[in-house]
Amino acid sequence: MARRRRSSAAESLKRRNDGYESLCQVVQQDSDRRLITIFVIFFIVIPAVSIAVYKVKFADRVIQTESSIRQKGIVKTDINFQEILTEHSKASENSTRHYDYPVLAYITPWNSKGYDMAKIFNSKFTHLSPVWYDLKSQGSGLVLEGRHNADKGWIQELRSRGNALILPRVVLEAIPGEMLNKKKLREKAISLIVTECKEMEYNGIVLESWSRWAAYGVLHDPDLRKMALKFVKQLGDALHSTSSPRNNQQHMQFMYVVGPPRSEKLQITLAPMLLSSG
Repeated sequence: MARRRRSSAAESLKRRNDGYESLCQVVQQDSDRRLITIFVIFFIVIPAVSIAVYKVKFADRVIQTESSIRQKGIVKTDINFQEILTEHSKASENSTRHYDYPVLAYITPWNSKGYDMAKIFNSKFTHLSPVWYDLKSQGSGLVLEGRHNADKGWIQELRSRGNALILPRVVLEAIPGEMLNKKKLREKAISLIVTECKEMEYNGIVLESWSRWAAYGVLHDPDLRKMALKFVKQLGDALHSTSSPRNNQQHMQFMYVVGPPRSEKLQITLAPMLLSSG
């Protein structure tokens, strides 16, 4: 009788063990299937969908642009100077933007065709910067010259044709040592620029001072360099905190032109300072 009980208990234990092993196998199979599914989704399905979306949104436009350019014979390797002289003033009639990144164009008074080109190809630009203003020293103060260059009619026509923002260029010609070391002059410079933007309904400015500061040794003088970067940041903050006269939901924009460094040492010194002042 005792043997039968032991035999029955052993068989029962065996069945439980077999059932547990079967369950483990099922769980392991489910886990393997989940891993395979995850692998397929992340490494096959998602990349395939991304490629398909890219082709639908961008590839066709890029291919069409490339083919149209090559069909017209604009892109080639065997070009001569006569072709450049003949074709340099011609432009494609296509005014459609193919990319989303910002594009800024300078418009200079000494090239009158630039004004017409800006109107024709307005939709290709995000920012237009007419070269109009100079901030100069005048006695013990400052003066912003250039409003006489501004063409309000041209600006109105630009805005009626597209959405490019108008950011006139301002060249900082004031004597750096005087302006940067005097708080009142720095504040005056900022006030003159912001006021002009408001009155003329600009979307901001493009500031150029880097090359002049380099010529005056500002970038190699630790104290002056610190004050220069401080001024640039304060001007940027003032513009960014001022609502655009044409749209209260937007603020004025500020672009600062930085030329290439004149020495490796200067590049290493200024890079972190510019990033921290950004």
